[in-house]
Amino acid sequence: MVTAVTACTGGCNGGRQDRRHGWRFWRCPVPMLVVALVCGGCSAGSGSPLDKASKIEREFVIAAVTWDLNKDGDVTCDEWKQYVTNLFREADANHDGVLTREEYAALSRSDRLFETVGFNYWDANGDGRLTLSEMVDKPNPAFTLLDKNHDCVLTHDERVQSRGPAEDAPKDSGQLPPMGGPGGH
Repeated sequence: MVTAVTACTGGCNGGRQDRRHGWRFWRCPVPMLVVALVCGGCSAGSGSPLDKASKIEREFVIAAVTWDLNKDGDVTCDEWKQYVTNLFREADANHDGVLTREEYAALSRSDRLFETVGFNYWDANGDGRLTLSEMVDKPNPAFTLLDKNHDCVLTHDERVQSRGPAEDAPKDSGQLPPMGGPGGH
C-alpha cells in the first residue's frame, strides 16, 4: 500500500511529509479511491462483486467515480451516458456522427477506460465504425456488478462495497501530519 499511496502524485497539490514513515500523503480523493478500489477489489475471498470480474469489468468499476458529473457522490446511468456523449462528440472530428478507429484513438487518449476496452468492445455490428448509440446503449459493467437495487444509481455505499470487508479498507485516523515549510515541504 505504501507504493500505492506514493504513486498518487500527478497533478495533486497538498503533499505532506510524514516524518515518521518518510512517505508522502497526497490529497487526491479520486486517485486514492481508485487505489482503494483496486487494492480492495483484488483481495482473494473478500466477497466483493469484483472477485470474479474480468479485467474490462474492473476497469469500468474503477472509472465510475469520474462519471459523477454533478459531484453529488452518486453516479447515475444518465451521467454515464452524458459522459460518453461528450467524449464521443469531442472525438468526432468530422462531425458525421460516427467514430472511425482514428477518432476513437483520440477519445481513448482522453480516458484510459476506452484505451483498455478497445474499439471492438463497442462495435456491436462489427462494421468498423462506432455510432453514439453503440456506445451509450451497451450495458455498463459497473452498473451490472454494483447496482444491487437496479435503480441505475451507483451510490457511495454500492461503490465502496466493491472493496470487500471493512478490514480491507485503508485505516485513516482523519489526522494529517504537520505541514513543513512553503508548499508543505
